[in-house]
Amino acid sequence: MTDFNPYSWYWVADDGRVFSSASSIIVTAKDKTYTAWKSDGNNPTRWPVDDEGLQTTASLQEVLTPYGIYVDLIAYAAAKRYLIEIGGYTYEGHLIATDRDSQSKITSVAVAASTVGSSFSTDWKCSDGTFFTLDQTEAIAMATAIMTFVSACFAAEAAVATAITGGTITTTADIDAASWPANS
Repeated sequence: MTDFNPYSWYWVADDGRVFSSASSIIVTAKDKTYTAWKSDGNNPTRWPVDDEGLQTTASLQEVLTPYGIYVDLIAYAAAKRYLIEIGGYTYEGHLIATDRDSQSKITSVAVAASTVGSSFSTDWKCSDGTFFTLDQTEAIAMATAIMTFVSACFAAEAAVATAITGGTITTTADIDAASWPANS
């Protein structure tokens, strides 16, 4: 029997689906590697369930994400998009954080700039710890540029997902090589 290793493990759904984390694919119950692994006294983990009690791809992906394991190419593409999206954006030479919390703050500063009007001014802290001052026009321009970048990340993911479904993207390397937006 092998100790649990998420990178070389199997999950089995009640409907018979078997996911191999070593190969990141669904295998059959008769897969030679899987049957050999079971013959060594190993038992697969039951496929996790979502909030509705269903054994979905998303519920398994939630368990595997911390290990950097992807259930399918669609999940890998989503993870790739997320890393690009939150990786920061260079605006006017300033590296701006684009994690989800920062995106919310960027939206808030644009709303405040729009509400306050031409007297709006704020100091914005960059990822490197430096500050620069934004007036109303600059705050709206920065927020627009960053949200355009975030939207482009989602558009790129959608194009990759379409290519996966269409069979023109078949590997994680293909996803990595796809056209993803630059951060400036």
